[in-house]
Amino acid sequence: MKPMIAALFVTVLGEWSALATAEDPVDLPALPLSPPVYSLTLGGRSACVTPSHRGQSRAEGGQIDMTSPNSNALAAVLSGSVAANAYLGCPGSASERFQLVQEFAITCSDKNVKTATMSLDSVLGGFVRSKHCAGAGMRLATARVCPVGSTQPVMVITHPMLAVEGNDGRLCNQHLPTLEVSGLPLGRYALTAEFVLEAEAFGIADAHAHADFSPSGSLPSDWVRTRDPFQGVDKKNFGFSLTLTVAADEATTISERRNRTSDVRQAAVVMPAQKASAPRQIPINEKGFGRLPKP
Repeated sequence: MKPMIAALFVTVLGEWSALATAEDPVDLPALPLSPPVYSLTLGGRSACVTPSHRGQSRAEGGQIDMTSPNSNALAAVLSGSVAANAYLGCPGSASERFQLVQEFAITCSDKNVKTATMSLDSVLGGFVRSKHCAGAGMRLATARVCPVGSTQPVMVITHPMLAVEGNDGRLCNQHLPTLEVSGLPLGRYALTAEFVLEAEAFGIADAHAHADFSPSGSLPSDWVRTRDPFQGVDKKNFGFSLTLTVAADEATTISERRNRTSDVRQAAVVMPAQKASAPRQIPINEKGFGRLPKP
């Protein structure tokens, strides 16, 4: 019995030694890599609102707000309101023109990354209404992004014009599909936005018009007609809103995956090849083994 146990022990020990010295690599988990971080830094800005009115009219509430909701995003809201009345044959007209030029720089924490994906989201909220010989409209709501020093845009987004005349009204809540462009080089860009509102009224009767794209603007009480549409409408989201973000593009994502795979392979440990020694066979008649007690 003892010789059999000894032979089995030596055989198992030899097989374990052979496995421990095999040339098969041992894969160790690679340390997780942090993804590249993109930053959007605001630069110079030009923001102008130009009101104009004639006769019994109003152009107010003109405002341009710029914010950075995240380190890789910027947001702009252009809002205002115009209204016009015709009084005893005297016409009235009003307009507001907005122009925003915001420069920004795109950078990345990974110095090997050279490109990014830029996304532009646009929402337009407000209403236009008119009565009798009058008309109101949102004539222009557009935005474009160009490299600094160039007039060639890399992306352009434009809302359809919204206008009414006579006895009419339109409530607007336009959310255009997100515009996305990949493979843009890192560097300096400029966002340009333009927004135009107009209203006019003429004649002897109670002609009036109103284009309202302001969350806070309101008409004086003597300008409000109870039968006009959109009384008491929620104006919280009124205005021309733009949100621009930058992120990794597909090429950068594929490259990052390849780098992660390469790092995993480099982390594999290959033990030096050694020839496994064959287990030593112990003769059955060697001293101390193979002798059974005599009955």
